[in-house]
Amino acid sequence: MDHNDMTMTTPAATTGMMTMTMTSGSSMPSSTSGMDMGMDMSGSSILMSSAEMAMVFFQSVTTPLYSSAWTPQGQGSYAGTCVFLIVLGLLHRILIALRSIIFDSNPVLHRHGKTISSSDSDSYPGSRSDLELMGGQLRTQWNSHPFKVATETFRALLEVVIGGIGYLLMLAVMTMNVGYFLSVLGGIFLGTFVAGRFGTGDSHH
Repeated sequence: MDHNDMTMTTPAATTGMMTMTMTSGSSMPSSTSGMDMGMDMSGSSILMSSAEMAMVFFQSVTTPLYSSAWTPQGQGSYAGTCVFLIVLGLLHRILIALRSIIFDSNPVLHRHGKTISSSDSDSYPGSRSDLELMGGQLRTQWNSHPFKVATETFRALLEVVIGGIGYLLMLAVMTMNVGYFLSVLGGIFLGTFVAGRFGTGDSHH
């Protein structure tokens, strides 16, 4: 009796184990498909966020400038920020003109030899005579511009200030705020209008 019960329950238990195994096996693909769907959704959200970050101009009076602490809170503070950018652009062009007045107005810098071209018919660019003329010009320029620590320090500091202001103006434009962009252009216009005649030979922006 007991032996028969054992033989009868053993196939049932085996069938139950097989059912559990098949059930667990069938649930694995569903969980895997769920993970795939989650990954697809996260990938699509990344694509959507990158599409939303497209560089387009916009109008806003609460756009931060240079830091989160500098965030206009209304029309008045936004107008003050725009005035600051106009003054910054004006200062940038004035400093460029100042550099031209101090350093580029030296006639030695614009002296070009009138006898550098050879009248020989066999002369060509890169020939020995051209190299000798270039070497002579370099020696003349070097001797006429002696190195002075004070002068070169002032020149380097002026270039750093001009470059720093230029990068600040660039960062303001990169906010894509229409008001900031127009303010930078207005400052450049005013600076060129006031002091542009002193830096006509300058190509920096």
